[in-house]
Amino acid sequence: MRIELNRELCAGSATCTGFVPTAFKIGQDGRAVLLIDDADEIDADTLADAVANCPVEAITLIEAE
Repeated sequence: MRIELNRELCAGSATCTGFVPTAFKIGQDGRAVLLIDDADEIDADTLADAVANCPVEAITLIEAE
């Protein structure tokens, strides 16, 4: 599974960093920064919670083909 983050949509709420601090951090501009591309090392339920709780839907999970 791959993670995509739309930084233009990001509102900087830091919800994602609370759920998965190994995958997201808040950058100097106040928006989330993706630290990894491959989500296979992260618990799928926790990652799904991060996606579901993003208030602006800036995070997308893409299944591997």
